[in-house]
Amino acid sequence: MVTLRRGHDLIGGNRLARFTEPGAILGIIGGGVEAYRLVLAAHRLGLQVVVLSPLPGDIAMQAADMALVGTSSDAAALQQLADRTTLITYMDENVDSEALAAATAPEQLPSGVRILDVVQDRYLEKVFFEDLNLNILPYAQVVTANDIAKAVEVVGFPAILKPIQKSVGQDQQLRLDTAADVARAGQLLQQRPYVLEAWLDEPQDFTVMVAKAGDSVQVMPLVETKFAGHQLQAAIVPASGGMPVAKEVTRIAQVIADKLDYTGVFAIAFYLTANGTLYVKRLYSAPQLNGAVLPAATGATPEEVHLRALLGWPLPNMTRRQPAVTLFLHDTDRSAALTQLQIKPEWRFRFYPLNHALLGDVTIIGDRAVVAQQLSATGYFSL
Repeated sequence: MVTLRRGHDLIGGNRLARFTEPGAILGIIGGGVEAYRLVLAAHRLGLQVVVLSPLPGDIAMQAADMALVGTSSDAAALQQLADRTTLITYMDENVDSEALAAATAPEQLPSGVRILDVVQDRYLEKVFFEDLNLNILPYAQVVTANDIAKAVEVVGFPAILKPIQKSVGQDQQLRLDTAADVARAGQLLQQRPYVLEAWLDEPQDFTVMVAKAGDSVQVMPLVETKFAGHQLQAAIVPASGGMPVAKEVTRIAQVIADKLDYTGVFAIAFYLTANGTLYVKRLYSAPQLNGAVLPAATGATPEEVHLRALLGWPLPNMTRRQPAVTLFLHDTDRSAALTQLQIKPEWRFRFYPLNHALLGDVTIIGDRAVVAQQLSATGYFSL
């Protein structure tokens, strides 16, 4: 982990959480595996946890001390959560920031809500990056069907049309490769604003997690991620690209951290092309699942670092100690995973509660070439 000093904060004040003792009650907005991992980390630090999620029986709710059923845009549910907790954090980036700010005292919400304005809106996110002179893919805003052809002139082919609001599902995204696709997109366009963004064929995906607490900004080791479609398959440390990529990522992380009025861990995603061009992809307002490889690589978890920042505790140093690969196991991998569980004592398996789409994950210590050979020898898994 690289420790840096912040310069002038361009959005807000120097947000530093007050010291909070173990035994406090943490409120988590949002469910899913990431929230579940945060609940487990909170319990290890001696916190009680209340989870607000719209889905009864959510995996995070199962692990929490108390569950509240409600959406992240429900002002009454947010007020209920605030009334029951000492501190609040959000794993759901679509939380109603105005309602959350109204329901909480400043010391109850160390992360604030300013980052939500950026992460909820694809257009504002790109403007945010652009204002910082960061390298992003060409893009254009689309409001009406007539705007698509003009946007293509700026962005070119291939491109992908996405709703500006990130809460809208991936089924509302459309790839454009030809003029015929432009005409089809005009017919399918719904009454909402969009962003047209250039499309890259098979770039490498990287994510870096950054901890910010007062004057301190700590950049964690860069994680390389592998996807099948939109499904996360693997996370690898160290990432490929070498020192030039790692240095540029650290620089970008510092630039973004300086701009954000925020306490806790946030994440930045990147694309790297075959010719070595690095693009900033997007920003996340919480630890991400691909950080599951970091405990083996560094000795600490992003979730614990996030909580320590919120609690006003000193942050551990997450410098890379050893290489590691984490595979994310889906229900279709159950039989193969259970086979390897019985014959690979050195592989670190973790399984999530039943009836969840993600079965768990397995982390293997070693360089990627060695791990790739081990996986290939199973006759099922690969890297």
